[in-house]
Amino acid sequence: MRRLIVLSILSMICVFAGNVRACPTGGECTWPTLDVILSDGGVSPLVTDISLLNGLTATGRSFVSLLDLVAPVTSTATILLEEAGYAAKNQFGIYNFNGDGVAPSAGEMLLLFGGSAAVGASAVVQFDLAGGTAWYDRNGNDVMDAGETAAIGAVFGFFLKSPDSAGGISNPMFYSDELLNPDGAMEHALLFNTGGITGAISGNPSVVVAFEDLLASHTDCDYSDMVVGISNVTPVPEPATVALLGLGSLAALRRRRG
Repeated sequence: MRRLIVLSILSMICVFAGNVRACPTGGECTWPTLDVILSDGGVSPLVTDISLLNGLTATGRSFVSLLDLVAPVTSTATILLEEAGYAAKNQFGIYNFNGDGVAPSAGEMLLLFGGSAAVGASAVVQFDLAGGTAWYDRNGNDVMDAGETAAIGAVFGFFLKSPDSAGGISNPMFYSDELLNPDGAMEHALLFNTGGITGAISGNPSVVVAFEDLLASHTDCDYSDMVVGISNVTPVPEPATVALLGLGSLAALRRRRG
């Protein structure tokens, strides 16, 4: 019973910490809910029932893991909304998870959407879990051409390459792991768990990732600059959270044995 109580308390702390983040200007604020994001500039044409998304808050997570690991393993990314002045230049992709705050190498990043991609564009990523690689057949020729593969496993994050420039920073690369962002630990990506919701978004993505493409010094925090639905994935806890939960359960177990 003590173990259960400890784990429950720690889980509650993580949930609340995930929904409230430090604002770029200082203090704390609540980030927009998914229904607000997908309604920016008019409801996304891929949203079939916005009411099912009302009040859905971000998970506070930075990475996702594949759900179905039976070959062939695939995950489809679809652009749901791109309400951004930089829409013609933003680039979106996935990167391999190496640890909290650990940047990926160039060979561990896979571009899915370039600036020419628009709402409705989709990319099917094929995973070779035994080989630790991911492939997106961008050219549609069923051949692994240069730039179409990356060393990415079952757990990965997301990146957005922006042409923004401010405060001595130009063309920043933003990551779903805020610790890697060049403008300080600002949350440039919000992950929403939509796995239990059907009929709200075309294709029923299990996770929606929403990016802010402006640097912290002049951000508008609308998170509608690149919004992508991802299938066959689920948000995973931050490594620090996993460690905390592990320590909590271990301490409770020791007390019970004592």
